[in-house]
Amino acid sequence: MSEEGIHQPTLLVIDDDWSMRSALVSRLRMEDYVVLEARNGREGLNLIRTIKPEVVLSDWMMPEMDGMELCRTLKADEQLRHIYFILVTGRDTIADRVHSRDGGVDDLLNKPIDVAELLARVRTGLRMHTMQQEILAKNSQLQRLNQFKSDMLAFASHELKTPIAVMRINLEMLRLEDDDSLKEEYLSTAEQQVLRLNEMVNTLLDLRRLEEGKLTYKLEPVDLCAIVEAAVQTQSPVARIKRQHIGVATTSAPVLADRDKLQHVVENLLNNAIKYSPEESRVLVQMTQGQTDIIVGFIDEGPGIPPERQSQLFLRYSQLQGEYSDQRFKSTGLGLILANEFIEGMGGHIGVYSKGVGKGSCFWIQLPLIGHGWGDAQPDHRANCVSP
Repeated sequence: MSEEGIHQPTLLVIDDDWSMRSALVSRLRMEDYVVLEARNGREGLNLIRTIKPEVVLSDWMMPEMDGMELCRTLKADEQLRHIYFILVTGRDTIADRVHSRDGGVDDLLNKPIDVAELLARVRTGLRMHTMQQEILAKNSQLQRLNQFKSDMLAFASHELKTPIAVMRINLEMLRLEDDDSLKEEYLSTAEQQVLRLNEMVNTLLDLRRLEEGKLTYKLEPVDLCAIVEAAVQTQSPVARIKRQHIGVATTSAPVLADRDKLQHVVENLLNNAIKYSPEESRVLVQMTQGQTDIIVGFIDEGPGIPPERQSQLFLRYSQLQGEYSDQRFKSTGLGLILANEFIEGMGGHIGVYSKGVGKGSCFWIQLPLIGHGWGDAQPDHRANCVSP
């Protein structure tokens, strides 16, 4: 018998001959395989679509849908083509073998069936299926990595252009200007863009460290209230461009965190709230302190997020672009990846709540207060996400 937790391969035997089908099923079950059976190709196809077995053993000659037609149907299906297909037959000419291989059959088992050969063919099929699944998983990972790198390049090419252009303009104006007060203004603007460029470069470096598994944290006592107030001051000029009002409800909250990473998260979430909210709207930053933790909600009046897409927001390789079209503030959305990694790395949680499209959103972070660690519970924060 198999040990608990060990995967038992699933096989499907398809044959219209009851005696042959029963003999194969009984012998294979003796090897501790999960074995299902079907009387014809159409019944077998329905089972395959439901259970997706690793190996199918199908007779060639059957009514309604024979083994070759069933095989061709499976190999034409993107979701089913990787199932290992063994065709069982009494036909053994070279033409039959060529015809079966051309039809996509993975292996041919001739009648009368030798038990040792049957078991060897099944074991081969299971090994081949496992190898195919591993290849598919690695290909999928490579595709995600390529997409991630493409997103990083898009981030660099798009986001870095603006501060560089602003710096060039202000430095040129500085060179031509005689008024000292205006020179000071141009110089100040250029310095702000340098800081912005530095932050973007740090973001790219953090993304690389994230992919390499080399992110580190410098945990120290941090006043979360001061972090929020600094972020509001930094993002207020962006809100003024859109004639938005930022409402803040803060409370002193000492947490153990990496100051720079926490600042990055708070600024990113506040910037997103501003970015995705319409002009002349309100953005609310609301802190709620419990006995062991502190919650910060960033509430906007933006387009909202469909429930089925909310779980995708913080996935490393799944960016949510939405329908936001303001080119002045468009970005790649990579900041949410880092936000999720940073908050979890500091022992906290991050999430989002939205009633749906057109109803705004509330992104929240939750951190333990100094002296309190996390348990397993993750409470519902919708009560803290009331629209402003």
